[in-house]
Amino acid sequence: MGTRSLTHIIEDNKTLTTMYRQYDGYLSGHGNDLAEFLKDFKVVNGYSGDTTKLANGMGCLTAQLIAHFKQGCGNIYIHPPNTEDCWEQYTYFVYLKEDKLQIKVKDTYEKKIIFDGSPTELLTKIEKNA
Repeated sequence: MGTRSLTHIIEDNKTLTTMYRQYDGYLSGHGNDLAEFLKDFKVVNGYSGDTTKLANGMGCLTAQLIAHFKQGCGNIYIHPPNTEDCWEQYTYFVYLKEDKLQIKVKDTYEKKIIFDGSPTELLTKIEKNA
């Protein structure tokens, strides 16, 4: 049985979408994948020139994130915003704080926040626990 997770993409305290991952939802799986994808991203309002690792708002970031993670049938699914109770062990929240991307991780089974910080800080935490 897989370790399920949910990822909520948040903008202005509202969930844009919720992504469900059927397996590998633990920190060293989905947490690592999510942090690696987000670590160099910059979220802007308007763009020109090089758009590598650039998102024109959280909606643009959401679309890029889904395109990155969805590889064929199964494993990644889109659910209505704020979906819960999918037997997930981990819930990830992606949001902006002072124009910088942040990831908060909740261990749903233990009902506690186990991380809240930048993608780079999450990668450091995962590396230390490896």
